[in-house]
Amino acid sequence: MSAIATQTTVARGLLALALAVLAGGLEASTVRRLTLDEMAVRADQIFTGQVVGIASQLNARRTGIYTFVTIEVDEYLKGGRRNLLTLRFLGGDAEGYRLVVPGSPAFHLGEEVLVFSDGGAGRIPTVLGMAAGKFTVGRDPETGNRVLERSLAGLTLEDPGGVPPAPGAALSAGPVPLEEVRRIVREALAQ
Repeated sequence: MSAIATQTTVARGLLALALAVLAGGLEASTVRRLTLDEMAVRADQIFTGQVVGIASQLNARRTGIYTFVTIEVDEYLKGGRRNLLTLRFLGGDAEGYRLVVPGSPAFHLGEEVLVFSDGGAGRIPTVLGMAAGKFTVGRDPETGNRVLERSLAGLTLEDPGGVPPAPGAALSAGPVPLEEVRRIVREALAQ
């Protein structure tokens, strides 16, 4: 296949995906709202670590883009044994094309994170609940304690009954102490 034919195939595939998204009127992705203890039970792995690699590539059929994020794991709160773990999710920039999936988690090299992941054991894990399952680890300026924050940009959280919250409702909570999340995870997994 010539380079022009390949580029045409990629462009058509990405255009079809973009049109499908636009036709659906999606400005955000919707996932079920989960509490931290529900996330702890559902996740296959929960871990903290530092982002050491980010790479995006076209899929084998050249109709979509996947981003791969490699994390050097410091601590597993659930599952896992490897020091390096790679996550995969739809979207990214590759070979001059960009695929944006609203609600996908954003990672940055060197960033310290806590991730609730889904998958593994035969497939590449992803982030549970899209951006809802990824937290950035920072420091409370007053106490110096480690805290977690998350960005839910482009993500709508739907209550279990299928009712979306009011626009902007509960989409951004303040920092949560890392020790509090560890406690919640331990208690949820002990039940």
